[in-house]
Amino acid sequence: MAARPKQVKRFDEINVSQLSLISVQERIPADFREWTVEHVDEHRRYRVVCQALPEYGVPHGTDNDISAALINLFIEQGLPDDGTVNATPYLILQAAGLDTSGRYYEALGVSLKRLVTTNFFISEGWRDHPQRRWTTASFRYIDKLVYSSASGEEQLDPTSVLTIHLPAELVRSVRAGYIKALDLAFMQSLKRPPTRALYRLLDARRYNPEDPEQRVSAFQVGLMEWAQACKIVSDRPSLVERALSSAHDELIERGFLAAVNFYGRGQKKVIEYVFGKIADPPDPQLVGRLTLIGLTRLRAQQLVQLHGQDLVEDALDRFAALISSGYRPRSKAAFFVDLLKHPEKYQVADDVAPLLQATTPSGDKRKRQVEALQKQEDDEQANLEESLQKMSREQQIEEVMRVALVMLRGALKTAELDAFRQLLHHEDPLAMRQWLLRGIAAGQREAIVHDLRTRLNSS
Repeated sequence: MAARPKQVKRFDEINVSQLSLISVQERIPADFREWTVEHVDEHRRYRVVCQALPEYGVPHGTDNDISAALINLFIEQGLPDDGTVNATPYLILQAAGLDTSGRYYEALGVSLKRLVTTNFFISEGWRDHPQRRWTTASFRYIDKLVYSSASGEEQLDPTSVLTIHLPAELVRSVRAGYIKALDLAFMQSLKRPPTRALYRLLDARRYNPEDPEQRVSAFQVGLMEWAQACKIVSDRPSLVERALSSAHDELIERGFLAAVNFYGRGQKKVIEYVFGKIADPPDPQLVGRLTLIGLTRLRAQQLVQLHGQDLVEDALDRFAALISSGYRPRSKAAFFVDLLKHPEKYQVADDVAPLLQATTPSGDKRKRQVEALQKQEDDEQANLEESLQKMSREQQIEEVMRVALVMLRGALKTAELDAFRQLLHHEDPLAMRQWLLRGIAAGQREAIVHDLRTRLNSS
């Protein structure tokens, strides 16, 4: 079995992943401009229609990677009410796990245009989970797209800044917590777009849409019905099976699937998926404890799913002991994450009683412990600064843009973000990064935005 990459847990919205709005096919026929899927079972009936422009065709291939990246950028940027995602092409490609070289910028531009021009009509198939009901919805995956370009033309380039508005239906669902964990690092490590798209669909189908806490270890579906779900253009079972075979092989090799079985013949053939080991969902009480130290619920769920309940609980105990000893980190949430990821950094020297064993350390010992921890945090910051210094100027600019887009989300318009990026080419990007972080940490966000606008207007 191939080695599994280090896990990076992200999230997926359950409706879009279970409905599989994007074809798993890497390439589509030139006339593949629309599709209709109807599903009937003993519980419900729904219908999904996709209509795309002739010049783009229906969403397919790497559109799956881009769409997953947009959901996670939306979450990373704080789930703004208006569904806005601000990004650069580099940040989107990076979040999607795609090559960030120039040749992918054109492909990204086409993908975004396809997602903003394709209409989806879903009849009784969109879950309004807070209200516990199935609803009808119609939307485009991207509701509005605004971006800048150095050439003044339609093509994206490295200097572009994008403002993407996600549809209200998707925004409400994500904000309401109708999401599931998505091992984005694992998905991105899969070799081809069809395998990544099938992984995303299969991973979503493990979940009961009416009760996402329930997951299955296997399921069966008619092969031709599954072809519809995957948006595979063929009415011949043998061709459908062949189209899925390479993706099946890789997912079995990587351990996500334990087996893929076929039963029956012809149009009545049935496919059975048997999943590999499934991680337990995070303990809600443990997630609640993490939110009390400043982590968002989404981030807390992510940490438990990534590191496991035992390690997180142990880190929480050590965190409480360190704080009670008098140590005051700049950010409790950031300190806890570092403690969880790098526990070896917070071991006390042999001549000092270990923190977890010394319930009443003397004043001198307490002072030495706090000083040692403060030095470790300062060293970590110095290492970060050193790694930033080693980046190319363009990488430093992308890092500053990432910080600005998260910290100043919604405060600057697309044109202002574009002007800010241009400003970074004439100033020290790392100095600008420090200025932003210090201002935000001091609670001076409005002053930062005002000062930044003044600088942009005078430049």
